[in-house]
Amino acid sequence: MTIPRQIGPETGPRTALPDYSRSTATVERMVSDLRAPGRRSGARGAGVRTLVPRAATRDTVVRAVVSALALGTALVLAVVLVALWLTLEDGHAPGIGLLLVMFPLGGAMILIGLLGLRFGLAALGTARSRVEITEEGLHVVGALRSRTVPWHRILAVESRAVHPVHWLTAALRLHGGSRVVMAAFDRHIWTYSEPAGQDIRALRTELHRRQKASAARI
Repeated sequence: MTIPRQIGPETGPRTALPDYSRSTATVERMVSDLRAPGRRSGARGAGVRTLVPRAATRDTVVRAVVSALALGTALVLAVVLVALWLTLEDGHAPGIGLLLVMFPLGGAMILIGLLGLRFGLAALGTARSRVEITEEGLHVVGALRSRTVPWHRILAVESRAVHPVHWLTAALRLHGGSRVVMAAFDRHIWTYSEPAGQDIRALRTELHRRQKASAARI
């Protein structure tokens, strides 16, 4: 803050203080940004707030590496199975010993391949996913598609939703029983026991506020 000083002996002593009138709008914007939920916020338009994964770059790289390793392992197992099959003589069925080797290898190849695909989709979802909060509703962007959900269709925000691809994540529970998964809130295995983050609590608070406002209008 500027220290007050005396000005001009010819005009009489006057105290000069800093003029904050032009800073008012800036301060108001800063306070508004602090109140906005989310770890990172960006504006796609007026009144739009964006929630993104906590560590999107790190999680994308880790999941992509795991996906590449799993798919590579599945490819190696596929080559081994083909090589074993080619060892059979024409017109002869595989023996029981060879079948006992090929069946476990085939099962492992399928499981590891599915795991690789899962981590590949999760990596793509982490790179693309976000949740945009607007006056009309929530715009949820996932790995393969996006969807806008109006506020009046949202019944609750689930912080521990289980999904075959996303595993433990968050989702919007809609009227009618359907759900919309929010890939931006996919959780790692080592964070399963942690409580819901600030973003989920902010979404719930906003939803409850709008539900109360809607009930009051009725």
